[in-house]
Amino acid sequence: MSLFGMLLNWLRGKTCILAALFFLALAGLVGANVFIRPHEVEFVYDAYPGFWALFGLVGGLAMVIIMKKIVQPMISRGDDYYERNS
Repeated sequence: MSLFGMLLNWLRGKTCILAALFFLALAGLVGANVFIRPHEVEFVYDAYPGFWALFGLVGGLAMVIIMKKIVQPMISRGDDYYERNS
């Protein structure tokens, strides 16, 4: 087995630790936004730290909800679709 394969097998057992590190890194980036400011504000809410992180979270959740509640019923088929049409 290659070194990369061994690394992937080792990481597979550490998913909780990796998820915690990932979210800690995201929180650190939002926290860094308090000290690192954009040179010029192009949008009114650009001045608030963490705005784009919150905007991305709300936008992503909205897309998931729209897809689940509106689009999925339009494109899904019944459980017996393939049995009925054969």
